[in-house]
Amino acid sequence: MSNRVMTTLEEMVPRVEIYSIDEAFCDLTGVRNCRDLTDFGREIRATVLKRTHLTVGVGIAQTKTLAKLANHAAKKWQHQTGGVVDLSNIDRQRRLLALIPVEDVWGVGRRISKKLNALGIKTALDLSEQSTWIIRKHFNVVLERTVRELRGEPCLELEEFAPAKQEIVCSRSFGERVTDYEEMRQAIYSYAARAAEKLRGEHQYCRFISTFVKTSPFALNEPYYGNSAAVTLLTPPRRIHATLSMRL
Repeated sequence: MSNRVMTTLEEMVPRVEIYSIDEAFCDLTGVRNCRDLTDFGREIRATVLKRTHLTVGVGIAQTKTLAKLANHAAKKWQHQTGGVVDLSNIDRQRRLLALIPVEDVWGVGRRISKKLNALGIKTALDLSEQSTWIIRKHFNVVLERTVRELRGEPCLELEEFAPAKQEIVCSRSFGERVTDYEEMRQAIYSYAARAAEKLRGEHQYCRFISTFVKTSPFALNEPYYGNSAAVTLLTPPRRIHATLSMRL
């Protein structure tokens, strides 16, 4: 189903970056010269719905970071927006940024958002108004790029061909406490199998394998436990059975 959605997008716009299984960035540079972008966003939404029976949100903006926020708004306030939000208008852009908590900005994690909150930076608008020099000095160049993107300055290019991954991670939280060794072993086997499938899908080989387990850091009145094991492979395998036998 994801492939059908992406194929539909590739038929409608000249350049598409498949960001994940359910998300893509589209370059509308040529489209905006001859079409109203909100109307075009509605056309995309209607076409995808007709072909796949899936409802999608469309966020339109000058940068990837702003487009992510526009998409967030399109989904959150779907009744008011019709599933399409265009942030090309600066005033509309600033109104939305003022409503978005800084932790909901793409690339701002929980740890960074706590530091930003302590500095009085509560919303996406607050972050966009910060000095890029100060942000880079006290945080990093990645957050500086985020600030620039929130101002409408493109810093992240469209990647039509995804770069090869340097690592593949498959991890999940259990719905309930696991204390049985065999149950844990089967879970690790399952995640390793999924990682190996992704590895083959990327047409890559593996040199380093690591497995980790840990208890919830939020559990009250219980000591935290975490452990891991790793191995470096002399002959990088791509076959799933070779990977699993070494893993377990």
